[in-house]
Parts: sequence; C-alpha cells; structure tokens
Amino acid sequence: MNVKTCAIVTILSLGLLQACSTPRQPAPPAAEMIEQPVSSVGSTMVLVEQAHICHDEAETRRLAASAQLRSMARYLAELLPTDQCTIHTVTSEVVVLEEAEGYRKISLESSEIFTFDNYLLPAAATAAQPSPVLPAVSCC
Repeated sequence: MNVKTCAIVTILSLGLLQACSTPRQPAPPAAEMIEQPVSSVGSTMVLVEQAHICHDEAETRRLAASAQLRSMARYLAELLPTDQCTIHTVTSEVVVLEEAEGYRKISLESSEIFTFDNYLLPAAATAAQPSPVLPAVSCC
C-alpha cells in the first residue's frame, strides 16, 4: 500500500471507530394509541353563561372554520344580536343533538340551535365543582 492509500484507510477507520463509539440516541417511545373521543350526542351538557349561539347551521359552520371570524362574529353579536347569532346570557342545561368539527347542534328550551365547542361543559363536571366560598368581610 502506498502512503496515500494508507492515510485514507486510517482516516476512514478512525471515522468508523468514532461513529461506533459515540453513544446511540435512545429510540423514541412507541406512540401510544390515542382513543377516539367519545361522542357526546344524546348527552346532557351545560351551555355556559355568555355563550355565542347561532340559529343557522351554514353560518355556524363558516364561523367554526376560523377563530378570527368567530371572534369578530361574537363581538358583533354582543353589540347587536341578529337573527343568525346572539349571546345566551344564562347558564343552561342542553342536550347535544349532533356534532360537527368545532360546533354542536343542541336542544335548548325545545328549539334547535348551534354553538361552538368551547361554550359547552359536561354536566357532571359542573356538578362536581364546589361553589366558591366568599371571604368574610369585617368592618372597622
């Protein structure tokens, strides 16, 4: 072997040796199976106070696609409620009739309306929460 070939073999073997001696990165953990969310159709949920509700499914579907549109529509509904959307002022128990991406069709006081997922809470979760204790106020 000539000097040039010997130098190349030495460099390559050192690189291979270094590659074999560096600690291996641990393999990432196997991805856990994510369970599909349980459907809430037919269940009783709580529509929170000041919830943005709509009477038109096409409008609700359009708003559900964009957080920015939803925010603007809520602001408009707060200023001037329309036939399409309004703000529901009290907390109410509702029954979920249908689910779609980002919104749900619910039954409220025998009428079918639409609202967005962030305005609905499970009825069991709200019943389990203790009522807030107000601090005692002392005078003088």
